Amino acid sequence: MKTIGVTELRQRTAEILREVHESEEPIAIIQRSEKAAYLVDATRYDAERDELRTARRALFLREVREAEAEYGAGEATTYEDVEALLDDLRA
Repeated sequence: MKTIGVTELRQRTAEILREVHESEEPIAIIQRSEKAAYLVDATRYDAERDELRTARRALFLREVREAEAEYGAGEATTYEDVEALLDDLRA
């Protein structure tokens, strides 16, 4: 991954933005010898954000289905079970 300093970004902003857009590769922005930010093409960022949202939703729905299956099979832990466990731990 390419890295550039803040000063270079300030001096060549339009050129660097064009490079990020054309290459679709992020550029790390360095400030005081450490990565401070990443410059990413907006189209790529939006696509990756949408993919992440879709993946998170799929994971959430899978976990809900698993919880429903456990509950249906009588494998769920009830609030009362948790309270009893906490009471035992406190004793």
